[in-house]
Amino acid sequence: MAALALLAVVAVLVAWWVQTSTGSPLTSDAAPGPLIVPVERTERTARFGVGVSVEYEEGTPVTVAVSGMVTEVLVRTGDVLDSGDVIATVNDVPVLAMVAAAPLWRDLAPASVGDDVARLQRFLADLGLYDGAVDGRYGAATARAVTQFNDAHGRHASGGRFVVGSVAWVGDAPLEVAAVDVAVGGAVGVGDPLVAGPRRATGIVIAEPTGGIPAGGQFNLVVGTAATPYPPGSGLVTDPDAVATIAASLGTTGEGAGQVISAETETVLAVPASAVVVDQSGTSCVFEDVDGVPVAVQVLGGTLATAELPPETPVSRVLANPLQTRAETSCG
Repeated sequence: MAALALLAVVAVLVAWWVQTSTGSPLTSDAAPGPLIVPVERTERTARFGVGVSVEYEEGTPVTVAVSGMVTEVLVRTGDVLDSGDVIATVNDVPVLAMVAAAPLWRDLAPASVGDDVARLQRFLADLGLYDGAVDGRYGAATARAVTQFNDAHGRHASGGRFVVGSVAWVGDAPLEVAAVDVAVGGAVGVGDPLVAGPRRATGIVIAEPTGGIPAGGQFNLVVGTAATPYPPGSGLVTDPDAVATIAASLGTTGEGAGQVISAETETVLAVPASAVVVDQSGTSCVFEDVDGVPVAVQVLGGTLATAELPPETPVSRVLANPLQTRAETSCG
């Protein structure tokens, strides 16, 4: 037992001697020195973070061409108005939606002639009341269709005469109702709004970063998966397709963030971000070694790890870590 104990002590002493006399691969016998690295020439794409917001145009109002009291409202927000849909009743008489290239502007009667008559004929055809020629002439077939329309919508006394107040023009396509502007018991006059369509995105406003984006070259505004050409300094995108796509990606808030990205690459010098010194005056510089003079630089961009400098910056190496602390460092 004593022999075994002695052997154990000897083994521990040998292990200690080996450990203390053998260098660790993680250490070096040489004293650490300043870290100096070569400057790399590389290509970069200029990117600028921007704020974006949608510029809207208020929804188109659908106005009434008759005066009286609103006795019933038959639509609500979200409904889609097509030709023949009743919007409301005024003095208990329905006012119907009319989809057409342009509104009617007068009452029409037999012998009337004009583009407005043709629009009326198309409207009556959409309702299944007219199957004659759309020729802009108010003849017997048009009068019969109008009589059917009047009888179905409480205007028996009008006979074959079409009263412009029977309809409210909603535009050249069915309209989604974004707002209802009347209520039962309210009074309306000619030209007053009954409902309004949705607001329409007309532009994307770009808030550029402080200092702006350098002019010259080609840039694209990128928001999500949408990209469109953007002239720096303009602050606005109006291309209808781009506006619609970006507005849809921003959702109901109509605001968000994007990037303005150069369509071309440029040559820059890449250095470690730790090599860039900013003095008390706000001037940026780099050093080529511990005892070297400062070289003033303009930082074009980069990441948390890398700074990008103009390609003409007169440095070939930079001091990335001096391994010393100075109370003050001047770039002057």
